[in-house]
Amino acid sequence: MIIRRKNFLQLFRGTGNPIKLLGPLLVLMITGFDLQAQTIQEAKDQAYGGNREKARSICRSILAKDFDSEVAVLMARTYAWDGNYDSTKIVISQVLRKDPEHWDALDCLSDVQFWEEKYKEAIETCNIILTKDAIDEQFLFKKAKILNAMGLYDQAAKQLIKLLKIHPANAEARNKLSTIRADLRRNFVRLAYSYDSFEKNSNQDPWQLLALSYGRKTKVGTIIGRVNWAERFGSKGVQYEVDGYPHFSENNYAYLNVGYSNLTIFPKIRTGAEWYHSFPKAFEGSLGMRALFFSNSDTYMLTGTVGKYTGNYWFSFRSYVIPSSSGTSVSGSIQTRRYFADPEDYIGLRVGYGISPDDRNYGNGSSSYLTLKSQSVRVEYNHLFPGMWTTNVGISLSHQQFPAIGYVRNYSFDFGIGRFF
Repeated sequence: MIIRRKNFLQLFRGTGNPIKLLGPLLVLMITGFDLQAQTIQEAKDQAYGGNREKARSICRSILAKDFDSEVAVLMARTYAWDGNYDSTKIVISQVLRKDPEHWDALDCLSDVQFWEEKYKEAIETCNIILTKDAIDEQFLFKKAKILNAMGLYDQAAKQLIKLLKIHPANAEARNKLSTIRADLRRNFVRLAYSYDSFEKNSNQDPWQLLALSYGRKTKVGTIIGRVNWAERFGSKGVQYEVDGYPHFSENNYAYLNVGYSNLTIFPKIRTGAEWYHSFPKAFEGSLGMRALFFSNSDTYMLTGTVGKYTGNYWFSFRSYVIPSSSGTSVSGSIQTRRYFADPEDYIGLRVGYGISPDDRNYGNGSSSYLTLKSQSVRVEYNHLFPGMWTTNVGISLSHQQFPAIGYVRNYSFDFGIGRFF
């Protein structure tokens, strides 16, 4: 809205009473400020909508009237998104000349330096903010990412541990620390044991499961070999498994599994495949299948998960669908974890319905057990000790259906210990 001086005077000429000036004056002020706000917002809309040249044109128009750091940083970011890093730094330098500690300008500059792989300069830029505010969440995380890109995994891990002690709800930092820890210590071993007992009138002997696993982080992802030994239904048996977690990009990875056993308390062959994708706003989803081959039958099933990080908590829902000629069987579980200052330090709760084919504690030599009904609840605690030792303790209570017996109450205790190296 443009009002020339002559028209402006005519607008109020002859009003006589100064009070009468307030109405038109307020209209002018509100309209003028609103147009300016709309103009800045329009530049943002164009920039985030992909029309970056149009956004820059609006920014230049605003800056021609008066220098605005917010507008300048927005224009600089549009240059950066187009890969024009030199123009970005020219605009950012104008902002920093007026305010050497301008947060948004330093945030943009450090991004460009990171993308150019000028890691030392990016670290120096981050330190400008961190010297002023040592607990700045975004710059602590950004510095850790830069250190990781430089191959300084120890320093990156320490940076993330510091961040999580101050901001334990940062799920992105927690996941990054797990990844860096795998890069830093590419090997781990784990020994796990579980014991199941049943109420006396069931005449069921206790079940036992012992599992020894070794994993290694490779360039394509993590590979885990595992040997399971079990005793149940008066029989003992061994199962051999290999798990793979290939990574395809920052937001995509897969789970692959194959197992073999020549004894009936395990499937003769088991296979699994599942695709995982990380969505915006800390959501994760997956879709996959499992196939179990027994001596007298085969079972195929679909599975999928929906997960969400919110603050210190992680929530997940998983379902298994087993189609068959006699009808479709469905099982599932809801799980939550409350994380503390480390991704290996948490308490968890899981409530389940039906039998999970991924639970090695169950099995009677046929696929029929997969369609049995069950309700269960499990509480667990996982902790990381100095020296990269981890322990996990869990207690479960379930109401388990058995053929020709009915429902039986089942108490389970499990314990695991592992080490990264």
